[in-house]
This record gives sequence, C-alpha cells and structure tokens, in this order.
Amino acid sequence: MTIHVVPSVLLLGVGAVLAVVAAGLFLRGLRQRRIAVGFLDRAVPTTAEVVEVEAKDVAFGGEPDTRYYPRVRFVAADGSTVEAESMTDSALPPPHVGETVEVLYDPERPERVDLVRRADRIDGVGRTSFLMGWLVLSVALATPMAWLVLVLVVWTS
Repeated sequence: MTIHVVPSVLLLGVGAVLAVVAAGLFLRGLRQRRIAVGFLDRAVPTTAEVVEVEAKDVAFGGEPDTRYYPRVRFVAADGSTVEAESMTDSALPPPHVGETVEVLYDPERPERVDLVRRADRIDGVGRTSFLMGWLVLSVALATPMAWLVLVLVVWTS
C-alpha cells in the first residue's frame, strides 16, 4: 500500500480548513443571537410615525417574495428626533405612511429601531450562519472520509 503524500495533505488540509470555517460560522451565529438579545434587553419602547415603507424583493427557493421595511420618525428619550429604517421587515399587511406604530429602539444607538410586533422574534436570528456552518461542517467531515476511501480502496490496488 502506497500513501500518496500530496493528495493526502490536500484532502486532510481542506478538511481542517473547512472545520475552522464551520466553527467561525457557528460563532458568527452565536454573536448575532447575542446582539439581538442585547438589543431587547436595552430597548426602549415608544410610538413612531411611519414616514416611508420600502419594498425589497428577495427570493427564497426561486420564488420571488416582497418584504416591507418601514422608515419611522420618533422622539428619543433625550428629546432628539430620530428617523430610521426598521431592522426587520414588517408583518403583512405593512403599515401605511402616516400610521402610528409601536417601536423599540436602542438608547445607545437610536438609529437601531424595530417594530414591537417583530422585535420579540429572535428565534430566527443567526439561523443562516448556523445552517451554513452545518453544511460546511458536513463537507469538512466528508473530506477525511474521501481520503480514507482513497487509502483503503484506490491506493491499495
């Protein structure tokens, strides 16, 4: 049995690099979740006026989907007037321009605003990073398996 060094180093090295990338994606998802929870802990509720609703087209699985992000204006606790776009899309139907809505904002960064009816939904925060992390980890674990197949089946004959 001959073990070929260059392909072995490449396959095992790629597996190790992909495992590090997967760990980074998991850490990114955890950080995103921690930021969302921190926002909810600091957030101050207030009422705001919708000044604009921006429609953004996204595609999930090839199907087009339109999401609506309201821009709101409110008076912060320090008395300053803040105008900012919501961090998440609004539930359907979206609010109309001129409508009053309940919002939460970060007093440290008042431009970070979210609608009250959407802000409590942190269950999806970081989900994309976690899913990508699992995908990359699966490939990272498959790479040493491919190397093992090469060693046991291909290089032994």
